[in-house]
Amino acid sequence: MKKMKFTALILSLVLVMGVLAGCADGGEEVSESGKVILKVGTEPTYPPFEFTNDANEIIGFDIDLANALAEKMDMEVEIVTTSFDGIFTGLNAGNYDVIIAAISMTPKRLETMLFSEPYLSNGQVIVTNSGDANITSQEELTGMKVGVQLGTTADTAAEKYADEYGFEVSKYDEILQTFSAMKAGHVDAIAVDYAVAIEYVQLDPESYQISDVMLTNEPIAIAIKQDNVDLQEKINNAMEEIRADGTLKSISEEWLGGDYTSDIDTELNVVE
Repeated sequence: MKKMKFTALILSLVLVMGVLAGCADGGEEVSESGKVILKVGTEPTYPPFEFTNDANEIIGFDIDLANALAEKMDMEVEIVTTSFDGIFTGLNAGNYDVIIAAISMTPKRLETMLFSEPYLSNGQVIVTNSGDANITSQEELTGMKVGVQLGTTADTAAEKYADEYGFEVSKYDEILQTFSAMKAGHVDAIAVDYAVAIEYVQLDPESYQISDVMLTNEPIAIAIKQDNVDLQEKINNAMEEIRADGTLKSISEEWLGGDYTSDIDTELNVVE
């Protein structure tokens, strides 16, 4: 009987040690290589920031950014995919440590989560069909149907201006659907992040053009769970390093065709 109890005790200790081997100090998970895992929440249908290629790999600006930061912090990235309309709920629930998904900084979001230093200039712009008359003011949207991705700051801004200027907002789960809808004639314009607009226009200039209207100024940053100040500091330090050594600029040039990471206007002009 004593031998059986001793054997059971040994087995229990082995199980406990196995669990602990998968955690770092403070309960952090570690990979097989012994590095702390940085769980990154993202929504992989938003090119050029995060999207799935033909090999079913998630790639894009934000994925390269996450890996570059993790390398500086001696961590290993684990991508956790989720829908955008639930992405902040997942952060608060602890499903991932950070969100790297073209997240715009807004005063309202700053109340409920931490942010890194911004890494990309951004604002909401209006995209129209190539060849349409250039839109130079919000007033010119009157009577139009404007497509947006559900839950984004473009959604919020469009809702606000729709009441003021008299246009209709059509909401879609994925940004690709808004561009497909405009091609099909279901919407007349799209409100979207500037960098995303650049991507679509570069890929298909015969179909799309960026108007002169900038609805907001909302630089892009990494969202971090509100109480994780230590991780925020680590990310900001790593961000400074990749900015100084040119890595951040190179990522921007690769995915956006230019440097949108320097001289970022950090004064928020956001519709909430």
